[in-house]
Amino acid sequence: MRLILAIGYVAALWGLAAISAAGASLNEYLKIRSKYGISQAAGAEALETLVGTGTIEVRATVKGVMTVDDRTTLLIALPGSQSLSIGAEGAPAWLRVPNTTARLIVQASRENEFAELNAKLIAAIEEGTIRAWEEEQRRKAEAAAKARENKPQTTRGNSARNWNLPPHEAIPVYAKFIRGYNPRLTEQQAQEIAHGIIGFSIQFGVDARLITAMVLVESGFNPSATSPKGAMGLGQLMPGTAQGLGVRNAYDTYENLFGTVRLIRGHLDKYAATGPDGQKYADLVTALAAYNAGSGAVRKYGGVPPYRETQNYIRKVIDWYRRLCRAN
Repeated sequence: MRLILAIGYVAALWGLAAISAAGASLNEYLKIRSKYGISQAAGAEALETLVGTGTIEVRATVKGVMTVDDRTTLLIALPGSQSLSIGAEGAPAWLRVPNTTARLIVQASRENEFAELNAKLIAAIEEGTIRAWEEEQRRKAEAAAKARENKPQTTRGNSARNWNLPPHEAIPVYAKFIRGYNPRLTEQQAQEIAHGIIGFSIQFGVDARLITAMVLVESGFNPSATSPKGAMGLGQLMPGTAQGLGVRNAYDTYENLFGTVRLIRGHLDKYAATGPDGQKYADLVTALAAYNAGSGAVRKYGGVPPYRETQNYIRKVIDWYRRLCRAN
């Protein structure tokens, strides 16, 4: 039995098809990314909480690369001291170098929340390479957005800000709005918040404008916000709620937004009603009430509880959501 261990850094991504697998060139990697509609990398906690089957792009830390009887496994660090294992047959040599930063495309499945994760590396690329490409795309998107703002309006009532854009174009638009509301943020912080909002909104199928409105009302886009009751971070997650969502550091931008979007997605599903056409429609008001006051309060009062804080919260979120929707 052979055992090889090397410390390193990795990142997992949303689905890609096997190609000389891990050691993909930038063009090959982008083709795989495009094939599966990947536009945003998630954190390693997305793999930890995954139930079902998916191909995911994530950022993470590779604690080591282990080879046992010709089977290679990446050990991906989670917040705290835990780790996840990803099968990595054909992993390139550079992934085995200590402290290597990278992005990984991973196919993963888990039957239920108590089952073991089965994950396989599909492709990998050095973090610096993909970051440089993303930065180039960001600059292009900003230039395009600036050009649109400077273009004379031909239709009365049009807005220069368009919230219905491809993800790579939407991120600088969202980041500009976020930093405009909270100028204490650095450009990088605003970019990270925009990345998280858009990426996790795509992952969970929620309107990113709704998440933007929620985070604005919850914390004013302050990742360090703490309420008198102990709610934490951008989405103001309570400690018990954060733990149940798999969020270990609620003050981390990506972890908090992952938990925030996952939580509201669950409430939207729970309080969905069937319309006359047989389709399910989410009850946004009740879902927001449950997010703010908890499902127990909603169940106790049979709907929105008579709490002034909750009722004001719902009004503020919906008001901002409408404003962002009208911005089209």
